[in-house]
Amino acid sequence: MAAAPDPHLPQDYAYSAGKAATGWPARHVVFLAGGRPVAFAVVLELRRYGLKLLHRVNRGPLFLAADPSDEQIVAVYKALRNHFGRWWTGPLLIAPGMYRSERSERLLRAAGYLRRANSTWRSGRIDLTVDEDKLWASFDSTFRNRTRAAEKAGARLRVAEDPETYEWMIARHLENMAEKGFSAAGPTMLRALRQAAPHHVSVFQLVHEEQPLAGMLIVEFGNVAEYYIGWFGADGRKFNAGNFLMWNVMRELKRRGVKSFDVGGLKHGDGYERFKLTMNPVEYEIAGEWMSF
Repeated sequence: MAAAPDPHLPQDYAYSAGKAATGWPARHVVFLAGGRPVAFAVVLELRRYGLKLLHRVNRGPLFLAADPSDEQIVAVYKALRNHFGRWWTGPLLIAPGMYRSERSERLLRAAGYLRRANSTWRSGRIDLTVDEDKLWASFDSTFRNRTRAAEKAGARLRVAEDPETYEWMIARHLENMAEKGFSAAGPTMLRALRQAAPHHVSVFQLVHEEQPLAGMLIVEFGNVAEYYIGWFGADGRKFNAGNFLMWNVMRELKRRGVKSFDVGGLKHGDGYERFKLTMNPVEYEIAGEWMSF
């Protein structure tokens, strides 16, 4: 992952361990050209009653070259399809680790894939290699003002990797899903993720008068980190918890040497999208959902 210039969380070892715990065992695949690794992928497998029903690749394969040739991309996707995307292996469902463009569509069709759906993963990343003053200046004034207001109100940051705080975060996440009626990663997935890489997951809390009022779970993979789950209590929202935590998350990740921060998804028309866009991330969108059988 550290060698991949553009890594994505679902291709990380710890993430695949989490998926395996929920019934999706993972195969870790390396693609060779001339005996040299050029790409890799996590391939998830769904089985029922001993039968292979399908394989799934999410935001992969990942290439080790920053700008692989068309020929290499097609060769890797063909090799993936030949091994996992045939009728006797079950269909291969893939959200390719390429960005949406005419080029990516042309290359996927050349490799033998069919478009399955237009739904896609859309998010944005923030460059953490710039100096802190430049990073701060890159945000909208609304974001900066609300962060300052939280600091003046006495908000304090706590960063933790201990199991007790992790369980606190899971409990708040489950409450949040029940209250707002959405589904996301469950406790089995989250616990297996931490067990596989305990030092790659951190909980960031906004604390006031020794009480945690909000929290974010951040996952590091390669040189990138991603906002994965969060909880903002009513009191935390009064403190502009999202602004305070996002800014302090980026400062801490920068201190750790992380080069890029993924805001964890952008959904059109969503209030969280509007908030995340005040940080002016560089937006991206992957190439949709494809299949082979």
